[in-house]
Amino acid sequence: MYVRVNYADVDRMGLLHHTVYLKYLERSREEFIRRRGGDYAALEDSGVLVVVVEANLRYRRPARFDDVLAVRLEVTEIGAASMRIAYEIRREGEDEPLATATTRHALVSRDGRVLRMTPEVRDLMTRPEVVDRRGEVP
Repeated sequence: MYVRVNYADVDRMGLLHHTVYLKYLERSREEFIRRRGGDYAALEDSGVLVVVVEANLRYRRPARFDDVLAVRLEVTEIGAASMRIAYEIRREGEDEPLATATTRHALVSRDGRVLRMTPEVRDLMTRPEVVDRRGEVP
């Protein structure tokens, strides 16, 4: 996923505010699911909520207003009731990451009970992307 840093997301120093990185991670997860033919809202409507239970970020270099950032993620672990995702955020055209992160997610019901990993969620998180010939999500 690519995102352009907008003015509202920078601090007085002109740097991307540290809290915004978490928003970019969330957006990349939404896009990850969408690019695999999934529907996050439908998953929640079925009673399966995927909640963040841990987030770790390492800020290496700052992003600035108008930078175009590439956010890449990889599902690194799927357990009985949780999964772990690793991320890299890079400035477009650069090799060195600006930030790296991991998140751990649990599956829970609407009333907060932990659920076992469903075959549907496991399949969704491990299936290849679904894109058309132009590289767009159908």
